[in-house]
Amino acid sequence: MKNFLLVSAAAFEIAPLIARLRRNRIFESRGFDFIAAETGVGALAAAATAQGLGVLAQSRHVIFVGTAGIFAGFDGLKSSEVLAAPTLCTASRIAWLPTCERLGLGYGIPRGTIHQITVPPAQHAALNLPALSVLCSPSISLEAGFSKNLATTFDPGKTVENLELFSCIKPLLAFGKSVDIVLGVTNAIGPGAHEQWKKWHEQAAELAAEHIEGNLSDL
Repeated sequence: MKNFLLVSAAAFEIAPLIARLRRNRIFESRGFDFIAAETGVGALAAAATAQGLGVLAQSRHVIFVGTAGIFAGFDGLKSSEVLAAPTLCTASRIAWLPTCERLGLGYGIPRGTIHQITVPPAQHAALNLPALSVLCSPSISLEAGFSKNLATTFDPGKTVENLELFSCIKPLLAFGKSVDIVLGVTNAIGPGAHEQWKKWHEQAAELAAEHIEGNLSDL
């Protein structure tokens, strides 16, 4: 039996996935089961729930579903173009990098340190997705720039921003049998990020549900 923990910042991000799995009876027919949990929206909320998520993750395969903003175009889009529709990605590494540090307007402790976590390769739900760097911050960024030093460390075309992952990923990796991360890229980083997110987050959730369902069907 494979037991899964579905994690999202808010329930609506995995509602389409749960509906698909129940409708198509993937879990029932294969002897799988799942539970769902929310981190809460934002880095602080995710940090507050992280320990409890680790408890829930024990003996389960974890699937984290969320959204992200992109720093530059990828998958055929030029860096100057604005994202026209949502796409999916997974994480190769997750870094804590507040906007002020990314822009060179502040520094972390110890100075110059980039706090980051390398994510193991996808095993189930996130297979066949581009693996990008995920930057996490206490707030949504309205500016997509990088300081000169960081521009050599993070490729904007392969980097996205999500608020919750860094705060909760360690206990999930420590206690889960596996961890798959599926992020819907819903917006470009910039002043119009929230409006783009509102336009595309429902479609991103459906895309994530379809992708995950297809991968789990092959288990």
